[in-house]
Amino acid sequence: MGGSPTRELFWDGARLSLDPAEGGRPLCIDGRCLDANTVPGCFAHVCALSEDAARIPFDQPEVQEARRAALAWWIPLLGDTLVCLSTFSLDGVHCAGAVTVARHPHHFDQDPFARLFAGTTVRTDLFGVVAAPAGPLIERIAGAPWPGGRFPASA
Repeated sequence: MGGSPTRELFWDGARLSLDPAEGGRPLCIDGRCLDANTVPGCFAHVCALSEDAARIPFDQPEVQEARRAALAWWIPLLGDTLVCLSTFSLDGVHCAGAVTVARHPHHFDQDPFARLFAGTTVRTDLFGVVAAPAGPLIERIAGAPWPGGRFPASA
């Protein structure tokens, strides 16, 4: 597996950035989304709030159900327009939402992660194509944002 397991992204409620100097709430994302060759002019549906208090434990049924829905019908619905998707993690316990990135925003009104936090659509050049996760795995590894993460290499 190449790339960084986790990367930090900043969300101010209207704009995504990789630069902490630009402000915004720091959110951890599956690093593969930012390590791949970027797709210019795609759309990100950011289901997250900029307030630090906006968090839900990953083990809550609402988060589990959103991830199940993503595997069951959200990813297939997006089809070839999907660029990547990832939950946002704050630590080993808390989810701060998710981002779905696609070439077209046609189905963003059906995003299952919007059940957790309201979605905002923004244009972006930050993300690259990551293959959709093979189901049915919804477990996370060591607090990494879903669907990314990996176990540490053995010595």
